[in-house]
Amino acid sequence: DRFVRLTPRTPASRTVFLYGVVSLTVVIAIAGRSSMDYADLDLRDPDFIREYAAPLMKWLGTHYFRTSYQDSQNVPKEGPVVVVANHGGGPIMPDVFMLAAKWWELFGPEVPAYAMVHDIAFTLPGIRDFLGRIGAMPASKENASRVLAAGGYLLAFPGGEQEAQRPFLKRDTIDFRGRTGFITAALEHGAPILPVVNVGGHEVYMTLLSSAFLARITGLKALTGLKELPINVGLPWGLWPTAFLPYLPLPTKITYRAGKPFHVPKDPARAKDREYVEHLYHEVTSTMQAMVDDLSAERRLPVIG
Repeated sequence: DRFVRLTPRTPASRTVFLYGVVSLTVVIAIAGRSSMDYADLDLRDPDFIREYAAPLMKWLGTHYFRTSYQDSQNVPKEGPVVVVANHGGGPIMPDVFMLAAKWWELFGPEVPAYAMVHDIAFTLPGIRDFLGRIGAMPASKENASRVLAAGGYLLAFPGGEQEAQRPFLKRDTIDFRGRTGFITAALEHGAPILPVVNVGGHEVYMTLLSSAFLARITGLKALTGLKELPINVGLPWGLWPTAFLPYLPLPTKITYRAGKPFHVPKDPARAKDREYVEHLYHEVTSTMQAMVDDLSAERRLPVIG
């Protein structure tokens, strides 16, 4: 009964979610404009963030996702910084937006902060323009280097869409698939690596399985570049495949924790040392897994928190 009272089936939750949907639609409409270069650092619009995006994300974080943040004092006060985070919740990316809301609260929208996002998001009219104006960029080595060279905060999700679509039973597992690009970027620019984790972000629905085989035989991989096809359970559809169908995220409580930064030298030669990179990768990911385990142990029930 307590779980039902917290889902969007209740009048209060439906009202909160409807407000968020309408507000996001308006903000996306305001953001829309053509001929954007999504690799351009100057596309990020502090005025747009201040007036529209930050108030909306703060409202959703307070009233819908009940976000909380631990150990924010560990965040370096100036860039360049590589912020590496776990990822969940599929294409709506609530964990990304709620983290951005905290970043804007800590530093204000003027401080340059950029998130690496899957290319497919930049094929969607309206959505892509909104993402560009709040600081999202297509994930690439070149764009990451551009952000760090400018002294910015780089938010990276090495697990990508595969981690964001992992099965529900593995929701509290760090799954970066051995991707070490964030390590080499940090070494090339002498940027500290800040580990940030969350629990709850992958409880907006339940992914039963995520299959690379289904992505291949259905043509999804060839068409979109997505490597796995998930089978999800959630609202309002019940059971559905693919990550593309819009859905009603459950009002899960999302809790974040910032770890102590890993300080690395500016050493491009070390960035090419595979053994050193792998060692640092395992050090960072094992630290992040311990952080997730601690937060998960504090959680009473999925969604409720």
